[in-house]
Amino acid sequence: MNQAYSSRSEIGPEVTAAATFVSRLLRTRGFLSEHQLHDFRDCLQQSLSEHYQNHWFPDRPQKGSGYRCIRMNHEMDPIIGRAAGRIGLTSDQLFALLPRELTLWVDPFEVSYRIGEDGSICVLYEAESLAPAAAPSPDPTHNCKNQFLIGGRTSPPKNYLMTVSS
Repeated sequence: MNQAYSSRSEIGPEVTAAATFVSRLLRTRGFLSEHQLHDFRDCLQQSLSEHYQNHWFPDRPQKGSGYRCIRMNHEMDPIIGRAAGRIGLTSDQLFALLPRELTLWVDPFEVSYRIGEDGSICVLYEAESLAPAAAPSPDPTHNCKNQFLIGGRTSPPKNYLMTVSS
């Protein structure tokens, strides 16, 4: 089975976790109404599902990891920017509400994030993989998340605690 999953429902839990996480980050500032947050989350979910449609490989979760990586590093990720535009947020407003540096990895069976360049990587969502236990492990340098881990640091990691609750 080496095909990309194309249905939204097959990508669902990971995309839902990612969209909910970003929505909750926006909620922490209290600037947006619940209606705006709901619309943003729904729009982001739909946009991510469409964006990942031909780049989702549950049998090889690391494949396409860089493509699915959501990155804000003093520049807004275009998918988040479009979802924010739908609820009337400008880029400046969005930057004021979200961390300046945020990396979100949305992969089959796992969603992780890091705030800041030297922040700890935290897992938001994790599910049992479909891959057989005897399968050889992929080269760990071939995914977006591990590139950051292997890249070397100029300073010790800073631990960030981000708790999101409904």
